[in-house]
Formats: sequence, C-alpha cells, structure tokens
Amino acid sequence: MAEFLSQDEIDALLDIAEQGEDIDGSNPLDKVVSKEKNYSIYDFKKPNRITVEQLKAFSTMHDKMLRDFINDLSSMLRKLVDVKLYSIEQMTYGEFILSIPQITSLNTLSIKPLDGRIVIECNPAISHKIIADLLGSGAVNTTDNIDRELTEIEVEILEHFYRMFIRILYKTWSDISSLNFKIESRDTNANAIQIVSDHEIVLLVVLEITIDEESGFLSICYPISYFEPLLNKIVEKIFTEGKNRKTSRKRDIKTLISGARMKIESIMAETELTTQEILNLREDDVIVFNKNATSSSATIYINKKEKFSAISGISNNRKAIQIKANLDREKQETLDTLRAMREEREIKAKETAENIRKLLNQRNS
Repeated sequence: MAEFLSQDEIDALLDIAEQGEDIDGSNPLDKVVSKEKNYSIYDFKKPNRITVEQLKAFSTMHDKMLRDFINDLSSMLRKLVDVKLYSIEQMTYGEFILSIPQITSLNTLSIKPLDGRIVIECNPAISHKIIADLLGSGAVNTTDNIDRELTEIEVEILEHFYRMFIRILYKTWSDISSLNFKIESRDTNANAIQIVSDHEIVLLVVLEITIDEESGFLSICYPISYFEPLLNKIVEKIFTEGKNRKTSRKRDIKTLISGARMKIESIMAETELTTQEILNLREDDVIVFNKNATSSSATIYINKKEKFSAISGISNNRKAIQIKANLDREKQETLDTLRAMREEREIKAKETAENIRKLLNQRNS
C-alpha cells in the first residue's frame, strides 16, 4: 500500500462516503476504484503477427550484426562511422511507404529459397554523404538539393555500399537459414516499389548511421508472411546462444576461483574477557569457556566468517573435523531485515487506513 494517496484515490473515497456505503470492518483503500479503465486498444486491421519473444530475438540478431557493419563501412569510407539500432516495429507495408521520403534510394532483394522479396532503403540524409565519401570529396555540396532523384552514376556508386551491406545480411542470417540475397531492382521513387499489398504486415528494422556528425537512416523491410517460418528458429538460436554463453561464463569463473586460497579455522570453544581481566591473568589461572569440555562440537570459519558447524575428532591419527551443517548467517540476517520492513509497512498501512476512516467520519458528521 502506498504511503500517500493520489488525488483520484481521495476523490473516490469521498464519493464512497457521499453515497453512504458502509466501509466498517473493511479497509477503505480496498474500495478505491481507479478512474482509468483497465483495457488495451487492439487494431484488428493491424494484428500483431509476432510475439514479444520473437521480436526480442529479432532485435538481438540485428543488434549483433552492427559490429561487422561498422567495421566494413569504416573500411569502405576510410573513416570512423557509428551505426545504432534505432527501432524495430510492426506496421503495414503502406505505412512503411508513407514513413520514408518520397524520393530516396531503394533496392529490392530476392531471398531464395524463400518466396518474395525484401526492401532496403537508404534515405537522402545519408546516401548523399556516402556517395561523397566514396568519390573522395567527403563533403556534400550545400547548394545540392538532397531531395532530388539520384543520377544513374550516383546509383551505380551507391551500389557498392549496398553490396557490402548484403554481405553483412548474409552473414547475419547464415546461422538461421541459407538465404541468398540478390538485388533484383533499384529505384528512387518509393511508390514504384510494391513487394506486397499495402495491408500486409511487415517488420521494419531501422538503423541510424552517423558519418562526420551527419546522420541518416537505413531501413530493412521484412514482409512477415515470408519470414514467419523462420521466427521460431531465430528465437531458438538466440536464446540457446545466450544460455550457452552463461554456462561457459559460469565454468570460466569456477575455473578462475578454483585455485584461490582461503583460510579455514576450527573454533572448539569461545569466551569473552574484558581488557582488565586479560591484564590481570596470572600463571595457574583458569579460563572458563562457553561450553562443556567434553563437547566435540566446533564452528568452522572461512576467511573469518562463520560458515559451518562441525564435530572434532581423529582420522588416521590426525586431528580432523566432520562438517555437519551450513550456517548461513547472512541469509538469515537478510530474512530478518525483510520481515522487519514488511511489519513496518503493515503498521504504516493501518495508520493510513485509520486516518482515512477518521477523515470520512469527519466529513459525514
């Protein structure tokens, strides 16, 4: 229960009091009804075709390819670049066409042995910069209109960039399926590319490319109807790798700490003495410990932390101890702290409920 009431909760409580509802014998906060309706909007024209788990795996797969993309693009342009996974969204193909510039650079790729095609779009904000760097100038003419259609020569130059990116795509998908990405068509008009109907659901992956403080977006449009059979394979591959990575990391950590040396002490008995008593100790004085002299129980300390209870004895003519139980003091202390916090919250909740009851009684009177 929250320590403070929101205005909506106070208004709801006052409404209950005005309507004369009986709140005796029950917690008035339990009757607070939020003014916000508990529902979510669902658009049947755009049904979610993939699960949250599949979307997460798809995002992880494309996030992993960024390192190779950054390295290859930096080598091609001979300068440092930055690429980030900007977003991954489900939408209709018609919404994808509306979301990109009308005049831009588009390539359609076949995805054999799967049916259909995908679209790669590089918007003018970054395509002109890539062309300038490939030509060696590195600077986009400020008088040049970047909204214009690319010339045939510029399209041919930009194809070097696309072919490099296709190699990255092939490597990314190779662990999932042997897809053969091949450029089928090139265009600069978004309306001229129609790989599926406008109402088909697609998965849009948007990468943000930054070169010399100039940024732009590279989009990959995957029609879900073509890739649906591979979605579960992506999930299995990504999450299996994550599990194996954790197992390998656990094994590595265990190997690293296995050779660490620790100090083990067995305490047969303990007692407490003041400093004055220790100073007054003389020969033949007797010190009384906290247990009977015939008891063989002992406490094991690991690096000065109480860890096990044990029994002392002899094994093969050597002094030895036999561990009997694990003394997890830290866990018990944590549990005690949590119980104390819960009791404190319950007390505060009761006080808050009582204050509300008094407020309602005052209003009714």
